[in-house]
Amino acid sequence: MWQGSLLNALADRRTALRTFFSWGAAGAAVATGVAACGGRPGGPADGEAAGGAAPAAALPEINFGNPAENLKAFIKLTGDLDPTVSTVGWFGGDIFAVLGPDKPLVKLVGVEGFGVLRVAAQPDGSYRLFNRELAYYKDPKTGEFIDTWTNPFTNETVEVAPIHNKTVNAEIAPVMKMDFDGTSVEVPFSPPWTVLGGKAFSLFEVHTAFPNPMKPDVWPRESAGPVTRISEIFQRTTTLAELADPARTSADYAGTWTRIGPWLPWMLQGQAPGHILYRTFMDRTGTAERLPKALRERAEKLHPDFFQAPDDSTWGGPNDSSFSTYMSENQTKK
Repeated sequence: MWQGSLLNALADRRTALRTFFSWGAAGAAVATGVAACGGRPGGPADGEAAGGAAPAAALPEINFGNPAENLKAFIKLTGDLDPTVSTVGWFGGDIFAVLGPDKPLVKLVGVEGFGVLRVAAQPDGSYRLFNRELAYYKDPKTGEFIDTWTNPFTNETVEVAPIHNKTVNAEIAPVMKMDFDGTSVEVPFSPPWTVLGGKAFSLFEVHTAFPNPMKPDVWPRESAGPVTRISEIFQRTTTLAELADPARTSADYAGTWTRIGPWLPWMLQGQAPGHILYRTFMDRTGTAERLPKALRERAEKLHPDFFQAPDDSTWGGPNDSSFSTYMSENQTKK
């Protein structure tokens, strides 16, 4: 979840290939926009101030249509080019039940958490991403963290399982070389960027469906069905000045994370019709000290080892997901 689903998707070659192909025309449009603006995509005219900052002419050029530059900007935005730095990113919002086309959304719980990401550049121009993520669910009315939850559809009180995925790693390259059903395919890294004045807006999304690791015949109350469909949409905004500044190894951002996915296992919804929608804000806090006090204190008490990104020894090992973590820690409910 949060970055985890995205990185797990990119670690899967078939899903990553579909994701990269889906960028297609959007990436080409970005490249065209850069050329039309003389290397200052969407920027103000020469001599005009960008958001009250330095004149636009002073901004270094970023060619988002170049896969290597696009990827470097993406890494600088989401993580840090310094491999010794672990970047903390906060997210928080609400989760809704989607019950059908003729029914309004139902707010179920709040959610708040953080991810810790470390990035290591490789000699071939690719980047290894080491990620760890943690989140807790909240009472949507009081904002307090919860350990139990009463399902509004069944009136059953269930135990809440937090998101705690300890290892979620992936590798991204300017050009991804993949074998797809026996055919070698090269796909450039080209998620779209929108530039307006002195701001840059990043869009990164993954849409996938795969066999549910929680088989309904084994997990009848926890599994939402034989197929898991997940969409993750990450939207971030930053300033071109920070993104292009060669003296900076990272750029601050604020944004949103939207997720569409199946019922959570601990909700015990089984194969009931419907799914859930996450609507959250994101922010680069940079360090754990800048996280909200209640969240930081709860994590220090319950999951103190989640404040650092995974180390190099975890590379090549299995990734965690909310499904695999739940199955390893729980038995089927009667």
